[in-house]
Order: sequence, then structure tokens, then C-alpha cells
Amino acid sequence: MCEFIHTFSAKTLLSAKEKDALTSAYRNDIFYISTDNKRFIFCKYAKNGLRINIEYTDPKKKRYDTGHREFEIELIITPAKLLYPNEAIKKLYTIEEYKLAFKKLEEIFEEIRLASGVSLWNETKIQRVDITKDISTESDAYSREVIRLAKLSLHKTGYHLWIPSQEDVDKTGWEEENSTMFFNHNEEILAKLYNKLMDLKDKDYDISDIKGLLRFELTLKRGFLKNHGLIQRGNNHIYELSELFSILLDNAEGIMQKYIAGPMWSGNFLSKKLQKKYIKRYCKTRAAKYKKMMDYCDDCKKGIASCDGKVTDYFAELQLSPLHTSKEFAYIPSFARLLEGSENDKIKKYAEQKTR
Repeated sequence: MCEFIHTFSAKTLLSAKEKDALTSAYRNDIFYISTDNKRFIFCKYAKNGLRINIEYTDPKKKRYDTGHREFEIELIITPAKLLYPNEAIKKLYTIEEYKLAFKKLEEIFEEIRLASGVSLWNETKIQRVDITKDISTESDAYSREVIRLAKLSLHKTGYHLWIPSQEDVDKTGWEEENSTMFFNHNEEILAKLYNKLMDLKDKDYDISDIKGLLRFELTLKRGFLKNHGLIQRGNNHIYELSELFSILLDNAEGIMQKYIAGPMWSGNFLSKKLQKKYIKRYCKTRAAKYKKMMDYCDDCKKGIASCDGKVTDYFAELQLSPLHTSKEFAYIPSFARLLEGSENDKIKKYAEQKTR
């Protein structure tokens, strides 16, 4: 499966007059109003891939805005739904498909303008783009094991695992065994791995033909896009989206490798028993080297391992992770190979031979 852009979002400001015109025109299509009347969510175009949220502007933004506009509008757009509103896991892979989706988005904006007099894309700024890749797996259990390994593998400086509070769990339904998320504030990226099959089950979609499905999702925030010269500091009009998406699609594989696989311990995974044997075979009679590598495995599992150059070189030479799988799985490819859709033939063959 190839990378695709699942969602992107944009924001702009609205005057009180514009907000009233919009809510009046669509008063029957508001499905949520906060108790203090400060947040509004529109449902009319949700199935067509456009979610519209309106809330009061942050005081700092309002102060620096020349019109001191009181409301901020967020547009959350799922391109595939613009073209295929009733298909759960439809994906767009080519820039030609995205251009058709942007055309459909323009039509919706024009419909809203005619109904309310409000042009939603005026002065709009891109806030984020989500690059996504789905990986077919052999089972739900396999997907959960990859997620477990991801939580243990994250180690690069600047990257932080998100630990949900009980309030987060209650609010979002976050399931620890089926999802994980990490972020880097300096890079302005956020990555998620989650069991997409469970997500489809929860939404009552037909999943009879799917054994396992794992989703890798990388959110590139506005700061990232600006810092890498992908968007300008000013406004981003809808016709400019084609250029941005074309660049991201062309470079999606490398971006995901760098910001998802890159922060993880590299190397392929073996079960604890096989990992021990594989390292022993590599070390031969060098007992001190073997002990050092096994101690390093223990430290990695505890999350206290430092990047000891010599020991990490040993694992790099073996193309083996210092972490091991649960006993149910003899071998799982590295995160880099999972994203590539490839396997380490040598290590996989070793695992197969030892588990016959």
C-alpha cells in the first residue's frame, strides 16, 4: 500500500457578523453547541469530507488581527470523502485525484458563499497535513504487538511518547493496546500508530476480508511546512494545495521513514528465545561481548539504555533490534521495513528454521 494524505486542516478568522450569517444560514445543520455558546460544529458537509468548527478567537490572535475579529473557524478536510462520501477506507494516491477533490471542495465553498454570503477560504492558512500509510498484517494480535514494540522502541532525543490521562481515555476512548502516539515539538510533527481494523469495527464497517490493518499517520504541522519551504508565511489559497500535495506525495516515503522509523531502535525483531540464540551465535566464544549485548537488551526494555556506540554497532551489524517480540511472534520486520513493505530474508529464514 502506498502513502496517501488522509486529512488536512486550515484556519481563518470570522467577524461576529460573518459568524451570525453562517450560523443563521445553517441553523438546522449545527450538531453541537457548547453550553456557553462559544463553540459550534457543523454537520452538513461532514459526510462529504468537510468538518467546520467555529469558536471564539484566542485573545492574542484577536489583538493582532487588524479587524479584531471575534471568531476563528477551522476547516478539517478529508480529500477522499470529497469524492467518495460513502466509502470508509477509500484512498487517493495521485495528484490528479487530489485536484478533483479540490475542485469539489471549491464547489462546496461556493455553495456556502451563496447560502450565507461568507467566503470560507479567504485568508485561510494551512495548519496541518496528515501523511498516512496502511499496512496489512496477519492478525489483530500482530498489529497490537507492533504497537507495543513502538512504545518501547522510541528513544531518539526530542521525541516524546504521549501518555494519555484517564480523562483523555474517557473522552476519546483511547485504547492503550490498540494505539500509540509520539511527538517532537521542535520539529512540529506528531506520529500515530493504531489498529485501523478496530477503528473500522467500532464504526460498523464490513471487515470480513481484512485479517489485520495497521495505520501509520504522520501529522506535519504548519511550522514544519513553513520551515521546510513547503508553504509561504502568508495565506495559502486552494489553488496552491496542488503544488503542496504533489511535493508531499513525491516525498512521503522518505518523510515517514525519517520521522516515524528514524526515532525508533532500528533492526528487526525476534522472540526473546531466538534473539538470545542469534546474538550468541554472532558472539561465538566472546562471553564478555555476549553479556554486554544481552545487558543492553535488558536496558532497552527498561527504557534506560544509552546510545553506546560500540554496542549499537553490534546490533546494526546484525540488523537486529535490542528489543524482542512476545513469544507468539518469532519474527517481525523493523519499522523501516514495515513502512517499505519488505522483510529481512536472512533473519526471517532463521526464525522459520528455529520454529519448525
